[in-house]
Amino acid sequence: MTIQVTGVVELKRKLKSLGASMEDAIFGGVILTANEVRTTAIKSIQNKSGGRQVQRSRQGGGAYTHTASEAGMAPNTDTGKLVSSIAIEPNKSGVYALIGSNLDYAGFLEFGTTKMDARPWLEPALRENKDNLQRNINAAADALIERKSK
Repeated sequence: MTIQVTGVVELKRKLKSLGASMEDAIFGGVILTANEVRTTAIKSIQNKSGGRQVQRSRQGGGAYTHTASEAGMAPNTDTGKLVSSIAIEPNKSGVYALIGSNLDYAGFLEFGTTKMDARPWLEPALRENKDNLQRNINAAADALIERKSK
């Protein structure tokens, strides 16, 4: 009895190509998840929650009323600076992405101060999306395998 296997060379070529592309697929899943975290954080800040009214001063002069969020809730937005500062810094070589803000007060809101309770906006967004990472990486890898198998 003789068994002849055909397509081995083509299979090896496709597997080699798959390996080289898999890191890109994984990184795509990481970036997709980072964007989901960013979107969740932004929505939490834009969802105004009730709290006490406080008077604030504008840089150019004049006062306005701000509704402070309740302790433990995401901060309420006034100027949109925090929302517009939330960014993703991808790192392909390490296959990860950093998500955060470069504003000095972003950390004070997230963790609180000696005079103010925390108004977390990033950690809850991370928690809400933690299961998405595995799902997004799996979907990207599955799509890659599907494309390469044809």
